[in-house]
Amino acid sequence: MATNIIIPDTVLKKLNDIPKEVRIKFWEQLERLVSHPSYPGLRNEKLKGTDQWAFSITLNYRATYIRSKIGIVITAVGTHKEVLGD
Repeated sequence: MATNIIIPDTVLKKLNDIPKEVRIKFWEQLERLVSHPSYPGLRNEKLKGTDQWAFSITLNYRATYIRSKIGIVITAVGTHKEVLGD
C-alpha cells in the first residue's frame, strides 16, 4: 500500500533554497522513511510534547513531519537549529 506524502508549498520553497546535495539526500531519506522508518541512518525520533517526528537528512539538516490518516505531512526542513531550535 502506498503512503501519501504531503509537502506544503512553504516547505517546498524552503527545500528549494537548500543546497542541491541536501535536496537529493532529502528525497533519499524520505523514501527510506516510507519503506523502513526504523532505518538507523534516519535517526527518526518523536519530538517531546508534540505530535511531530523528526528525521535526519544529513548531519546538519533535519526534517519534521506528522503522521496522519492521510499520510506523512512534512512540516519543516532546514538546519538542525532552524528546524528544532537547539
